[in-house]
Amino acid sequence: MYSHDPHLVCAVHPSGVEGNICIDFRPNTNTQAEELWQPEGATYYNGELIL
Repeated sequence: MYSHDPHLVCAVHPSGVEGNICIDFRPNTNTQAEELWQPEGATYYNGELIL
């Protein structure tokens, strides 16, 4: 997504967006698909999966 950070969108649109769509959350077609999953009980720290 173009916003990269949900906190940034909240700062730009503190009272929410008007309408059914938000331009900040449109897909970025220039990026590769990335799988974001983790096993139960694991977490990511500095981009590394910690079990």
